Amino acid sequence: MIRLLHIGLGKCGSTFLQEQVFPKISKKLNINYINLYNNNFIKIDNSKIKFHAFENLQNSEALLPNNFIISHESLFSYRWEFSRIEKSFNFLKKNFSKNITILIVIRNPYELLNSIYCQAVQDMKIINPENFFYHKQFEENIRANDKFNLYNFNYDFLISLYKSYFKKVVVIKYENLQNFSYLKEIFNVDDNFLKKINISNKVYNKSISKFGINSILFLNKFFNLKKYDQFIRSYVSSSSRILHKIKNRILSEFLLRNIFQSKIDKIFPYKKYYIKKEFIPIDIDSEISKYEKLNF
Repeated sequence: MIRLLHIGLGKCGSTFLQEQVFPKISKKLNINYINLYNNNFIKIDNSKIKFHAFENLQNSEALLPNNFIISHESLFSYRWEFSRIEKSFNFLKKNFSKNITILIVIRNPYELLNSIYCQAVQDMKIINPENFFYHKQFEENIRANDKFNLYNFNYDFLISLYKSYFKKVVVIKYENLQNFSYLKEIFNVDDNFLKKINISNKVYNKSISKFGINSILFLNKFFNLKKYDQFIRSYVSSSSRILHKIKNRILSEFLLRNIFQSKIDKIFPYKKYYIKKEFIPIDIDSEISKYEKLNF
């Protein structure tokens, strides 16, 4: 019996797992691959979530089929902040038994936080890099003012927390995500099986370049880029009609993220943006050192 919860982290290959790996595994092994917010078993209203997807539910496992995969990068903490990992853990305990398999993907802490910042800028939550991260123990709001709280940022604590309750916790490093040995541990399959499902190494959610990030930060000093982005998106509507699809495609080309990713970043040599370590209010070098010593 396979009962898997992939709980995160964000910016750690979740889209790759959700698009390339889990659908193919579920089809081959006849396992229900369940969309967290759109399924026939549990009803979660995304608009009412304050802390966690399962905050208003209890014993959800009893409503699910015998074999299932649920994957969502916010299950370890809503909107990815570590300040809520204990609260999130307790919500999952209320809904799932110890026999559930937990999958956690972690990443070099500097690369992770850098990617989170780039994602924020791409989403037009534009904050200067020196002001984006902060460290505050008692913060009522998650992602207050679109910033990111680094309180409780600790991989060791996160992993030990889940191992204190769940019998099987599989932890892998993002850098080893395409090794696929973890799939053998979770699904009890061999190398021949993995070869047959033809998993590609396609890159998902590549961030815009250093030139793109710096350009957005500069332009935002003079223009309200978030308002511009919202204006374009207000004319994009979901429809199956051909003309609407053509209109949406044309309009999407004017979104700043697409302008840089599909046009400018293909003209100039790509260089990745890196936030200065001095703008991260924790000892990031120490966190990197601890990460490099972790073995699974």
